[in-house]
Amino acid sequence: MIIDGHTHVFPPRMIERRGRLVLEDPGFAELYGDPRARMVSAEALIESMDRAGVDVAVTCGFWWRSADLADEHAAYLLDAASASGGRLIPFVPVAASGPALEDTLARLTRFGAQGLGEVRPAQTGHADHAIELAAATHGLPALVHASETVGHAYPGKAGGYDVGALWRLLEERPAARVIAAHWGGGMPFYGLMPELRSHIEADRLVFDTAASAYLYEPRVFEAVIGLVGVGAVLWGSDFPLRDQRRDREEAEAALGSDEARAAILGGNAARFLGRAPG
Repeated sequence: MIIDGHTHVFPPRMIERRGRLVLEDPGFAELYGDPRARMVSAEALIESMDRAGVDVAVTCGFWWRSADLADEHAAYLLDAASASGGRLIPFVPVAASGPALEDTLARLTRFGAQGLGEVRPAQTGHADHAIELAAATHGLPALVHASETVGHAYPGKAGGYDVGALWRLLEERPAARVIAAHWGGGMPFYGLMPELRSHIEADRLVFDTAASAYLYEPRVFEAVIGLVGVGAVLWGSDFPLRDQRRDREEAEAALGSDEARAAILGGNAARFLGRAPG
């Protein structure tokens, strides 16, 4: 089973309202203010999956500041997942805070949410609490935007978890289970530290490969596997930022064995998300 661990879709009505949403949410404007930044529907994702030979995809919403926008996006993800016959795994945004947060998480879980994502802590100050509560109360992992503290700038780089913030999340929120996007902002390079190793061995932390081609040389696959083990890496295309078929081909070419390909392109995600293989 081939699983893409990191994709994004938007409700068609949000795609039509891009210009208005850019004015309402600065974080959204940074990523999608440029009309060349692609926004696609769930139907477009399914079509891409068929072309790329992808069986299942984790699909995320945008981590809105507005509770109304988060609810609208989450409802679309849940409806799309329900209609997909199990091919889409919805990771929903949550912008509620205080007592409303618990009610919102309970409602979204009841209707099929399987995770939170893509979490950008700069968007909502309660992100760490939402991640912990979702995991402790409902068993939901979170896909978090992780950013490198070095290297070139790009839209959306700011506002995520750097290595220090990601470490604090793991240490201070013991229930949290995290998919750290974009190779965890470089956290795997601390993989020889026993303290970090303990979180990986407890299956609380895995790293996805989303946008890898824009960040690292292909040998990052081999390097990270050597540091944290093959079981801690999930393939993610970051579609529609990246073409799924091309991204899958590049990941397969960078991996040195059939066993590694099977784990990273599906087996690890199935384990971490509690989905039976096949």
